[in-house]
Amino acid sequence: IPPGHKLFITTPRTISLHSPPIKKLLFECATSDGILNARAATDNSGLVAVADSHLVILHDSARGKDREYKLKSGDGEPRLLVFSPDSRVLYYTTTLGTCIQAYSIPTATQLAPPQIHPSPPNVLAISKDGNVLLSASPSPPVVYIQDLRIEGNAPTRFHPTDTKGPVACSAFHTSSSSSSRSRTCLFLLGFQDGTLAVYRLALASVARPRRSAYISTSHTSPSQPSLHQPIKLDSIRRLHKAAMGGICAAEFLPGFRSRVVSI
Repeated sequence: IPPGHKLFITTPRTISLHSPPIKKLLFECATSDGILNARAATDNSGLVAVADSHLVILHDSARGKDREYKLKSGDGEPRLLVFSPDSRVLYYTTTLGTCIQAYSIPTATQLAPPQIHPSPPNVLAISKDGNVLLSASPSPPVVYIQDLRIEGNAPTRFHPTDTKGPVACSAFHTSSSSSSRSRTCLFLLGFQDGTLAVYRLALASVARPRRSAYISTSHTSPSQPSLHQPIKLDSIRRLHKAAMGGICAAEFLPGFRSRVVSI
């Protein structure tokens, strides 16, 4: 492991953190196959989201078991777990629920679902600055992009032109403008038919940005979408074989603007 980096390892029973020369056990499940998914907070607070077949638990590894929040997972098993960059909100999905769930960690409250799909979402990603939330569902193939800077903002439905197939993965570029009023961001989509595409999304100027998912607890109808359709920068068809599952995962390479590694 390179100096200054940490490796977060999850097994069906334990969660451990490796930072040479230290190996630390963060969480241990009572059963041998209880952990289905786990995600560590990105602010080094020691907070870990752990999902079993029924619950999503927020475990504070820095303070032992003093702080644990059991979240209702809704229908089905928890599927995806994503922290906001400041680790104030946990987004998660289930195998049967069609909503993106949002949970406020400071207030310990369930927030209004920021996005609702026609089928259970299988892709969930957030930009590195926390301004944009992207999710996708497979049946029918739907992609939503949402500007989180504005309270009550409705998600924009994105229509990729390179393929009509379902999205399998998504990731945002690590670099972004430091201005909160206007910026663009890069993101990629990997599809189940093996297509990989990179897009640029422009965000409108916002005088006083507010995190809609941080403060919205009402279930009223959202406003009209504020985002324009992303612009495709490049795409590669059939990069991976569809018969083998297409693209399972993809990420931008750090230090490069448009280099991507995919599986």
